[in-house]
Amino acid sequence: MDSGYTKGIALIFEGDTEKIFYLSLLRYYCTKHPGFSISKKADATTGEVFYVLENDGSRVLIKTNVVGTVSQLTNSSAWFSSKCHGSNKSLEWTVILCYDTDEYMDSFSKFHEGDWKELRKSLQKNKAKHIIDMAANADIEDTMLLDSNSIFAFLDMPVCKIPSGSKGKRKMKKLFRMKGPGVAYHEGERAQSLIDALDFNVIINQSPLPFADFEASFFSNQ
Repeated sequence: MDSGYTKGIALIFEGDTEKIFYLSLLRYYCTKHPGFSISKKADATTGEVFYVLENDGSRVLIKTNVVGTVSQLTNSSAWFSSKCHGSNKSLEWTVILCYDTDEYMDSFSKFHEGDWKELRKSLQKNKAKHIIDMAANADIEDTMLLDSNSIFAFLDMPVCKIPSGSKGKRKMKKLFRMKGPGVAYHEGERAQSLIDALDFNVIINQSPLPFADFEASFFSNQ
């Protein structure tokens, strides 16, 4: 692969909605940093999709992995070893883990707190220089609901109380149903238009997630 990259960043997502959210967040950050742009690429040989963040002085290689279920996150170290550091050994790599801390603590999950520790050890062994946790004690939809006014505007609904529910996904589904028959919340790529309607500045200012670390990983020269 092109050796002109200045650093590599591996994004590991619990699900497709997280991927759509964080890639949209990156595009938002590009509007804050003049001269930066992000583009989607595909390897001509393997067809692997990746992203490149660049300006006049840097080219950041971005690889993404959606694990589907949190119990599969432990396999991400092998993906990082083969698809990230393994094919770009000259780069310094940062790994960003985007997951829901509620789910892995559920009694039915096979993924326990000790496995997160083992995953970090394995990633570091495979040359991950930095590891950042975007670990929400909630669904990604809870993070999105921090900007509820934009969601009400997207639905063309008057502002009202957010429906009750223990998880953000459940709240979001109820909110969409309040719009009327046949209106449903969709996850993954079908959530793109909703995510595009969000005010990320509102979310960043209200969320406990370490968005400053996330931003610095991509846009700092360090």
